[in-house]
Amino acid sequence: MKTFALTFAISCPGVHVFGARETTASAGFGSSATVVDMVTQAYSGSTSVAIDYPACGGQSSCGGVSYADSAKEGVEAVTTAVNDFAEECPDSQIVLVGYSQGGQIMDDALCGGGDTAEGITSTAVPLSAAAVSQIKAAIFMGDPRFVSGLSYEVGTCEAGGFDARTAGFTCPSAAKIQSYCDSSDPYCCNGDDAATHEGYGSEYGQQAFAFIQSKLNSSST
Repeated sequence: MKTFALTFAISCPGVHVFGARETTASAGFGSSATVVDMVTQAYSGSTSVAIDYPACGGQSSCGGVSYADSAKEGVEAVTTAVNDFAEECPDSQIVLVGYSQGGQIMDDALCGGGDTAEGITSTAVPLSAAAVSQIKAAIFMGDPRFVSGLSYEVGTCEAGGFDARTAGFTCPSAAKIQSYCDSSDPYCCNGDDAATHEGYGSEYGQQAFAFIQSKLNSSST
């Protein structure tokens, strides 16, 4: 039993990052990699994993999976991956980084509230309470669930995305989140410049990383 306990402790990192890519990005981290890499490079022994989900919006390049089905599968994938990791490594600190649809699936998994446009009717937070307690920081960039007025909003958007939260929505983990969206973004806001949607890593990456650092315990560095 002592040997097993020692092996278990060594195999679990101090910090573990989950990243979720945007629609049509190739399997892996996609644009979430900018912030994911900042964390893993700064915290010795930290690990990361990309959420495995379709990241599709009906395009043939990603198998023609509808956006609604992709997002619903994504929420389920985040829930399973994070809950399983938290159970295996209860002392590790968890960071979530989601970009675009990847931000949406992490938003839904961490905040609950339902997402009827994607077929999610339950308003409960799907992540376990233990997993939520281990999540120290969550970064959403270009999240279609963005709506102005959130306590954790960052950027210039004063409207909402194409699947925006209802006005007055409150996430129980609000203090752990920063959600980035600028007014010219057509996906998380009501703008008309797709290039804005693609630029959050370069524009806000360092700010997001600083927020993550502020939330992680100093003992993990």
